[in-house]
Amino acid sequence: MNKEYLAYKLKEYVSSGILPMHMPGHKRKVPKEIKESMVDIFTMDLTEVEGTDNLHDATGIIKDSMEFASNIYRTKKTYYLINGSSCGILAGIRACACTGNYKKQKSYIIVAENAHFSVYNAIELLDLIPIYLNIGYNSLGIADGCDVERLKKLLEINKKKNIVAAMLTSPTYEGVVSDIQEIANILHDAKIPLIVDEAHGAHLMYIEKTTKKYVSSNIDMNFPISALNLGADIVIQSLHKTLPSLTQTALCHINSNLVDEKHLEESLHMFETSSPSYIFMSSIDACIRYMNENDAKMRTYLNDLWEFIKSIKHFEHIHLWRCNSNLGYDFTKIVIYSDILDGITLANILRESYNIETEMSKLGFVLAYSTVCDDKNDFKRLYEALNDIDKNFFYIENESLINLDIKYLNKVAEKNIYIYPPGVPVIKKGDIIDIDSFKLLEEYIKKGKRVYGLEP
Repeated sequence: MNKEYLAYKLKEYVSSGILPMHMPGHKRKVPKEIKESMVDIFTMDLTEVEGTDNLHDATGIIKDSMEFASNIYRTKKTYYLINGSSCGILAGIRACACTGNYKKQKSYIIVAENAHFSVYNAIELLDLIPIYLNIGYNSLGIADGCDVERLKKLLEINKKKNIVAAMLTSPTYEGVVSDIQEIANILHDAKIPLIVDEAHGAHLMYIEKTTKKYVSSNIDMNFPISALNLGADIVIQSLHKTLPSLTQTALCHINSNLVDEKHLEESLHMFETSSPSYIFMSSIDACIRYMNENDAKMRTYLNDLWEFIKSIKHFEHIHLWRCNSNLGYDFTKIVIYSDILDGITLANILRESYNIETEMSKLGFVLAYSTVCDDKNDFKRLYEALNDIDKNFFYIENESLINLDIKYLNKVAEKNIYIYPPGVPVIKKGDIIDIDSFKLLEEYIKKGKRVYGLEP
């Protein structure tokens, strides 16, 4: 067979021994229970024939599987997504908009500024008007949680408008959560449904379950509670990001009396493929069953993670960031920063000198993703690389000489401009690219990051 096939190129990449400190959550080390159930994916690549059910009108085995998931997550209803969380976000917003009768009146949606670009796609498709909830950022460029008082003022200012939903991200890419319970109460008083993009938090329920079962005084990690248990109306989770499931697999949960679930189902039919993958659906089912039955594996992982976090504390130049909040913090997100290296350079060093690929880098920090599929050896390898950089690494920066074309300065952005990952717009469509934004984009380009949305 021709070695130029994409499959062989991917196998060549994997055989290089690179350590994946990034999603997908299975880390290419799928638990044997899942691997045994999906050993030959081609035999499971089926279509909607008698006996296999239909995701878009589930009455048989898929319905049973989704009901099992709903019972595990304690939801009103849970839907399988095989087009990723983006599909769930589009469908969730449309369901709220339809419930709010958006076609017959000018309609608005409250959006936290650090929303994923799929939220902006939904706004454009549905012709909604965004009301932006401003988000603060710390010195590293990490977004804060949503400010409750700021939300109250926003609601007061816009109380006469038809606001069909509010859309928040919690936890963020870097593990920061918002006060979902308080926010949900405030919004519900105004009869506004809350959608939470919990794409990066599908693991939180299993951590909560494990820590309740195995109380350990040796672990100083206060994890947040999933938005599912805090009053959110619709919650979207990416299984593939933080759990052992295939890429594109996600869940959309509804726990609401404010949103008509029929509108949600109709919207899922519109945005999800008409030929859903049985391989992906099987991966979702196997992942949920595995996580439900393997508390001990989660316990071991949390112990290994905590030992790694403690080991970094004595470093001189390399540090781990954590959010100190009574709401908790998602410690599975390993946010690394240095007082001698910018984040993009540090990520490049880890890749080029230590064969470790991280999830995302920005000027202020590097994000390494850890999941239940990481073990002691993985954490040891990351520790040894960071320890070596902290003590011995001298780096001569070879910065690109490419400059951003001056024609973009003070121009109106024709599209959302973003760096992917994480996919949060740096400049929103319609905003002016002022001198500060221009310099930020130019700095990213010089560090070798690809910027999406700039017109050629």
